Formats: sequence, C-alpha cells, structure tokens
Amino acid sequence: MTPADPAWRGEALAPRLAGFIERQVGEPVAVANLHRFTAGLSWATIGFSLRREGRADEALILRIGDPNGLLAPYSARPEHLALSSLAGTPGLPAATSRWWSDDAAVIGAPFIVTSRLEGRTPMPIWPGAAPGAEEAADPAAEDRILDDFVEALAAVHACDWRDAPAAALDPEAAPETCVRDEIARWVARLPGADGRPEAPAMRYAAAWLHEHAPTAVRVALLHGDYRVGNYMVKDGRISGILDWELTHLGDPHEDLAWAGLRTLGGTETTLGGRLDRAEFLRRYSERTGLVIDADRIRYFEVLGQFKAACLLLMARERVRRGAVHDARLAVMGLQPAAAQMGLMSMIKAIRWT
Repeated sequence: MTPADPAWRGEALAPRLAGFIERQVGEPVAVANLHRFTAGLSWATIGFSLRREGRADEALILRIGDPNGLLAPYSARPEHLALSSLAGTPGLPAATSRWWSDDAAVIGAPFIVTSRLEGRTPMPIWPGAAPGAEEAADPAAEDRILDDFVEALAAVHACDWRDAPAAALDPEAAPETCVRDEIARWVARLPGADGRPEAPAMRYAAAWLHEHAPTAVRVALLHGDYRVGNYMVKDGRISGILDWELTHLGDPHEDLAWAGLRTLGGTETTLGGRLDRAEFLRRYSERTGLVIDADRIRYFEVLGQFKAACLLLMARERVRRGAVHDARLAVMGLQPAAAQMGLMSMIKAIRWT
C-alpha cells in the first residue's frame, strides 16, 4: 500500500472497521476472514466474519463506495434507508442494514455493513450466447424464480415509505415532480457546465425526457436497478435481492422498464435472456392491481437508456482523469457513441409512432 492509498485498500481495513463497529455495539469485536468479491462495477464488496466473545462468528458483507468508482461520489445513506424501511417485508429476501457511514475518516470511503445472503447470482444470457451446462433450464424452477422476482418487486413498491426511513430520500417527492427530479439527478452526474450535458445527444435527450415526463401513477420506493444479475438463487428460489445503491422514489413503471432494458440483456420476449417478459408484467399487474401503461414503459425505457449512456460517459471521464482501478471501466469508456445512437433511435421511434 502506498501512502496515498485509502485504509480500505490495505491492512488497515480490519482494525479500522472493528473500531467503528465497537463504537456502535459497545463491546470489543474482531474483523476476520476478509474476502473481496470481484463482481460489480461500482461498490467494492467484501465478505468478513465478525467475532464477539461468547458468540458464534457472524457472516457479514461490507460494501464500500470507491471514490474512483463508476458512480462516485457515493453515499451509503440511500441504501441504508431503503433496507431499513423494507426490513422484515414478507416476500422480499433482502439483506439487513447493520451499520453505515459516509465519513471518509473511518476507512477512507463511504460504506455499509449488512447481513450476508447465500446463493449464486445468475447473470444475463446475451442474445446469441449459448447457455452453459449450469444454465440448463428446468421450466418449473424458472417459473418459481419468475414468481419470486415479481413478488419481491411488488413488495418493494408496496412499502409505506412516507412512514418509514425511506421518506428521508426525498420528503417532498410528488407524482408531478419525481420523474423530472430523477432526470435532473442523472444530468448532474454528466460532464458539462451550467447543468447542461457536454454531449449534444445527451442535451437533446435530457430535454426530450423533461418535456415528455409523465406524472407518476403514484410515488413508490423503487429499487432502481431491478434486473437479472441483481438477485441470488438458492435451491431453485430467489434468496436475495442485491445492489440497492440506485434506490429512489418514483413511478413503479420505471423499475418495470429497467428490468427488460436491452442494454442490460433484455429482448422483446425476455428479461436478461432468462425470464419471460410478458409474463413478468402480467403477474406484476395481477399481484399489485396496477394497470400497466405500455406508453409509460416505453418512456421509462428511454430514461433507462439515457442512464446507461450516462454511465458510459462517466466511465470515459474517469479514464480521461486517470481515476480508474478497473479495466472494465476503460472498456466502457469506448462505448458511449453506440449507446447515444441507440438512445436517439428509441426517441425517434416514439416520436413517429
């Protein structure tokens, strides 16, 4: 570790984290068996054991918002608020938030500690790719996973967030403004000046999204990144819903559209090449009573593609600054043009229908 490296990247992590947890629980603890997971392009994920005298080791997860990560600067607060609001929700296998901090003095970056979920994470099957032997489909198991996927999202959207910690995400959230507020949050992440994206296509798309932004059917707590690749499976059932960093308040259609986004492996008929898209929407509507508006889905698909293009432009900006620790971000930095062309095509298709 060089002098410039933050504590979380070296041997200082375990004692720093243990000291923080000791202050929360009021007794001595030890942090052991740290293991970093390599998946993910944003937060660093580290498994560890928490040891306390007279108790069995507790398996926990530490998620760290790398200041050089894709969505930096980070805050652990939104994820903590969402998970705290959803704790114990039937039908939703989500981790429990134990402790969190945005104080960089603790380990060098914002972080959250949660319970650990068990299972494997199926990734999208991209069009044209042949599934491996471990992906051989059991139709009955796939149907149960789809049902779990629907039930979990319905549970998130049913959260009474106004009487829960998630109200702090945006106490003034309203149907008339929440969609535009989300657009503004993403525009603010882009390179540019005076609130205007540097890329002309992104300026046009942001203006189009604002002009056509619908009033939300209702304001719900959203996952924000609900898709194949962000759930775990164990014994043929979904055992965990992952990656809550993009959680916010908005129209439920936004999560529904994101789940099937082509940029994330979706097709006309599937979510991430795995789950039946039409059946997903039908079961969600049946379970929640929401009459799904196809025009809203199309609008939020454009918003989803806009966010995907934002991510690629953000990756390119990090490459420009030399603030990249992951070669995958450098590859993403080569892709913004294609994403923006796709965005323009989606807007044109809606405008001329």
